[in-house]
Amino acid sequence: MELSTEKALFIAHTNNKAMHAITNSFSREISRHFDSYFEEYNLATSYIELILLVWKEGEISQKELAKRMNLAPSTITRFVQKLVKSGFVEKNKDGRIVSIKLTNNAKATAQKMHSSYKKAVQDLKEKLGEKFVSTTEQLLEHGTSLLVEDHTES
Repeated sequence: MELSTEKALFIAHTNNKAMHAITNSFSREISRHFDSYFEEYNLATSYIELILLVWKEGEISQKELAKRMNLAPSTITRFVQKLVKSGFVEKNKDGRIVSIKLTNNAKATAQKMHSSYKKAVQDLKEKLGEKFVSTTEQLLEHGTSLLVEDHTES
């Protein structure tokens, strides 16, 4: 039984929508999982990841943060503004370069956040399986790099 071209296109379109819906659903569930480990800080996981990256680097430019986190510079600016108001980070401006570092009070908190982050990852691996998590990370990194490459060539 052959498929008509119209039916084949509909099936392909439906499968693409399903892929988008499935990846969005998975992303939301992963975010909920991680966010539940950081409720005491009243910050979403993306903010925690920014704090942990600054903690690891000691000091880092906003431009480098945007690049490393694969976020728009305007998003990083918004994140940093919130974290400055919350007392987690401070900004230093040297000419045109704006660098970010943790406040002294935030350094001890960052260690606790790091422990919570590691616990969230470990619990996820226990729930989903280490192989599933590893394979999914690799597939998502590869797919993201191909899509980013595609956008930068356009």
